Amino acid sequence: METYRDCPLRPLKALNNNVLLAYDPGSDQEVVVVGRGLGFQVSGPVSPDDPRIEKVFRLDESRNRTRFLRMTETISGAVIGVAEEILHLAAGRFGPLSEEAHLTLAEHLAATLDRVRQGMPVPNPFLAQIQLLYPEEYELAGQAVEMIAARLGVSLPEEEQGILALHLLGARRRESPKVVARYQALIRESAAFLASEAGISWSDDDPRLARILLHLRLAVELIVSGKGETNPVLDRIRTEYPDAFDRARRLGDYMAERLGRPVSDDEVGYLALHLLRLKNLTQ
Repeated sequence: METYRDCPLRPLKALNNNVLLAYDPGSDQEVVVVGRGLGFQVSGPVSPDDPRIEKVFRLDESRNRTRFLRMTETISGAVIGVAEEILHLAAGRFGPLSEEAHLTLAEHLAATLDRVRQGMPVPNPFLAQIQLLYPEEYELAGQAVEMIAARLGVSLPEEEQGILALHLLGARRRESPKVVARYQALIRESAAFLASEAGISWSDDDPRLARILLHLRLAVELIVSGKGETNPVLDRIRTEYPDAFDRARRLGDYMAERLGRPVSDDEVGYLALHLLRLKNLTQ
């Protein structure tokens, strides 16, 4: 969604007190208008100069517009409205977000709220990992949880705060929530592989795990972006520690398969260094 505020907007549906679905005759399409009190007892056109307007969004892709409009018929306007408020808050912190986030977040919230109201658990095996690796998104997700409680009267568990953080991370990086979740699973699996190869085990509060997770997050980001770094000690690692390099190569091949991107020998060398450090800690 991009900012779009050229002409008077015709209200179609108040999603909540602060979010309005409107028709923009200038672009001949529906837009979402965010601003304090805009959806409260609205009547008549809304001037683009209305001081309450904080943001006007429009979906650029026609398939997303169709999906969003259908969503307004099947999902509570209150849920869509709070999702838009959360994304508006995130855009103010992180800058432009992915267009798809305006669809996926509301759909996720609707499903999660149903689960919580029915007393069903919200599993999140990556909670500690998310708190460590993405503190900005996690903190903002905490604000979202408070907003949901205030707007919808539902208290979400800490596990859901972590899941919301992943949604915000995906919106920030313009990646789907499924892709982001797959990266988190790969980071966790890679950490478990290194621990197994080093002959150690750890808990979520183990400082060794924290350091490895941070290194692996960076590794995944570099592999995905194709911006790998040159490893100045690669030849030495390969010559002096061939066993560690071979084990790291196996992990690199697995990461390459999961990510659909090649993993360079330079990156394998860094993985081997992490393995060697873990082994040294056990000796």
